[in-house]
Amino acid sequence: DQNLPTLKPNNMLFEREFKLDLSNERRLRKLYTENVIKQISNSAEALRIVEEEWRQLQLDRQTLRLIFPRPSVKIYLPCNLNRFIKNAQKIFHVNLRQPVDLSPIKVIEGVRELSKKLVIVSGEDSISKQAQENATILMNILLRSTLCSLKMAKQHKLNEEAFEWLLGEIETRFCTAIVQPGEMVGALAAQSLGEPATQMTLNTFHYAGVSAKNVTLGVPRLKEIINVSKRPKTPSLTVFLKGLAAKDAEKAKDVLCRLEHCTLRKVTANTAIYYDPDPRNTCIEEDQEWVNIFY
Repeated sequence: DQNLPTLKPNNMLFEREFKLDLSNERRLRKLYTENVIKQISNSAEALRIVEEEWRQLQLDRQTLRLIFPRPSVKIYLPCNLNRFIKNAQKIFHVNLRQPVDLSPIKVIEGVRELSKKLVIVSGEDSISKQAQENATILMNILLRSTLCSLKMAKQHKLNEEAFEWLLGEIETRFCTAIVQPGEMVGALAAQSLGEPATQMTLNTFHYAGVSAKNVTLGVPRLKEIINVSKRPKTPSLTVFLKGLAAKDAEKAKDVLCRLEHCTLRKVTANTAIYYDPDPRNTCIEEDQEWVNIFY
């Protein structure tokens, strides 16, 4: 699972972390070598490409906030970009303290070319194009945000050779991860369930003779969970204490002695079923304030 770097930050932090300002020569000298600065300074074409990248990042951010209303979200994608970047830094002996010789124009154009190569649904008709866009939208957004020109110069510090290796590695891993239509996934699913279940069984034997761990574990516990057993053999409860009881063993024992078996029946005065179809309003007065806060 990976974080989407453009989803969470506010406008000021977003601009500071992702927008490359070609007019700030003092900052450019800290990031790039003299040859790169000569190529991009006073170049209308370079300014246009960098501005297009910034507009695309803003559009990506709006799209993400429509897809994921909550900012703290992690997604599963076929390429772990941060690991690939660290591997590139180690293989090519990248110096993180020196200015880079990789032009931001090459970075932007390289990421664009890579996005065109990540094809899942081929075809030129409108339906195929829409399906292709939907299938790769999150991957492309992650690519553009993680490999943006400012991050490459400020944080990753990759040279041109390392950047080319990184793009090739991402393309190879992405193509390997594509599942063909009609793929027989039954054996993979069985193995994915069987391996953790076997590991659970092995871990069970480590607790033999320990009274504190005298609970049902391994495959028997897995069966209870899958079958939604109403009466588990050895029910257990993990309680996280607060305050002084969390640090003092004697006070924790006092809390343990005062714990009572309590069910919902004991704390419920009465129950009722209401027909309340409107999600933005409620006929229950006690819940109206909570509904107003939520909407």
